Amino acid sequence: MARTAKKAAKRAAPKKKAAPRRAIRAATRKIITPPGAPARTVPISAAVKVGNLIFVSGTTPFDRDGNIARGDFGAQMHQVMTNIKAILAAGGSSLERVVKVVVILTRIGDFAQMNEIYRQYFRAGNYPARTTIGAPLANPDFLLEIECVAEA
Repeated sequence: MARTAKKAAKRAAPKKKAAPRRAIRAATRKIITPPGAPARTVPISAAVKVGNLIFVSGTTPFDRDGNIARGDFGAQMHQVMTNIKAILAAGGSSLERVVKVVVILTRIGDFAQMNEIYRQYFRAGNYPARTTIGAPLANPDFLLEIECVAEA
């Protein structure tokens, strides 16, 4: 009988109200395209800004006219960094606010030169977290591609 009495007491007890739901703030999502950038031929955005973060797509070594310095790693690295700076500026950010970088090299032997050039774009002691990998890229003329995440 004790079990039956406990069940009856539970049924008779007033139901607790569910906690009120908090309003969920809608995330702001904005596509970032730097002014004067060449039209993209693939279905990606240069960057997407969500809240206070900017996610920069893999950035390639094309200049504003769509040209590429074929076979010249140094020129391609500088062009990629120039392109990233323009994308970040269009999103209201800068290299100073980059928190994570992924560098893809088609020739891992370019790693040392990449580091020499990379240092020129970041203040010593304020380097972002970084991953560097070797992998083939979609365009055989690309020697590298870089993506990053920055604070807006």
